[in-house]
Amino acid sequence: MVKCLTIGALLLGFAGSAGAQPASPRPLEIGIFPYLSTRALVSTYQPLQQYLEKKLQRPVHLVTAPDMRTFVERTQKGVYMYVVTAPHFARLAQLEAGYRPLLRANRNLSGALLARKNSGIHTIEDLRGKSLATADSLTIISVLGLELLKRNGLTSGKDVTIQYLPTHNSAVVSLQNGAVDAAVVSMTAFMQMTQEQHAGLSIVTQTAEVPHVMYLANPKVSAAEAEAFSQVVRQFTEQTPEGKQFIDGLGYQSLRPPTEQELRSLDPYMDMLKANLIKPH
Repeated sequence: MVKCLTIGALLLGFAGSAGAQPASPRPLEIGIFPYLSTRALVSTYQPLQQYLEKKLQRPVHLVTAPDMRTFVERTQKGVYMYVVTAPHFARLAQLEAGYRPLLRANRNLSGALLARKNSGIHTIEDLRGKSLATADSLTIISVLGLELLKRNGLTSGKDVTIQYLPTHNSAVVSLQNGAVDAAVVSMTAFMQMTQEQHAGLSIVTQTAEVPHVMYLANPKVSAAEAEAFSQVVRQFTEQTPEGKQFIDGLGYQSLRPPTEQELRSLDPYMDMLKANLIKPH
């Protein structure tokens, strides 16, 4: 049995889970990809978890994994009932594990190239001979960051030294501490960080855009149950003050079903993702 890192069990104490009777409905488990620290994920997704428990009348467990690779592997094995995941992970889950795409963030996803305001880095060309931190090499943001360098005539490992870190948070911390000269992080993740984390940093430019975060259902979940879940999530984000605050804080604008064209637009990233997954840790 695969052991998941249970966010609620670590820090929240799930509503409805304490004192459950034998006849209680089985928990609904949502896997959230670890693009932020566990504590940040808890703070962000707790309002959704609580609303789902109330409306679906069952315990809702938020889970994540210690790293991106483990999260993708668990998703592909069907460990999670529902997932909130990166777009290229979502497409892989759909194509090879049978997950059903339900919703996507209405805003597109891009990476922000950050530098310290006093660093003298004002353009991408200024990165030549410098070091750059970004999230795990499996993330779509790190892929977009490498594309940005290549598009501007810079070769990773030659013109720019790349340092891969576990999360976007850690890449920003590394930049602020002076361990690296620049960082590429998710624009959405950067928006969710504190003013303290933003202090002294500037956005040099942004990467290309791709579809944003997606919600998917495990193939074992019935179509009716998946639709009910999707409707409750949208009800939360569109009709409640807490939900509107939740979605605004994420910078998603709203949630809607992805189109087939949007899903297919992620196909060019599949070969690179699968190649990275089989590389040694």
